[in-house]
Amino acid sequence: MHRHHRNTEPQSPAVSLLFGIFAVCFGIFWTIMAGSIFPPMALFGVLWTAIAVTTTVNSYKNAKKREEKSENPSEETFYREYPRENKKPEELRCPYCGAPIKSGDKKCEYCDSEF
Repeated sequence: MHRHHRNTEPQSPAVSLLFGIFAVCFGIFWTIMAGSIFPPMALFGVLWTAIAVTTTVNSYKNAKKREEKSENPSEETFYREYPRENKKPEELRCPYCGAPIKSGDKKCEYCDSEF
């Protein structure tokens, strides 16, 4: 069975900063435009800008921490980030009764089914 995986690679600090700057600029633009047309809508722009600044700073700090950790990977990080590679092989089971079977068996010991 083939599974589709999303790209789980974290973004770099530069990308975090770029998206954040875009969000802050959009908030400032919205505040100015909305303030000139309908002043109460400018409050949304102020709120957006405040959230964008906070999120950008936190996102940048987290991206920097991840980048520093990736330079010094520890064994613990490997097991946390790549759990499938460290998983024990699954036990083989009979397709008819579900009983455990050995890898070389051609017949189930419990239900005598051949496979």
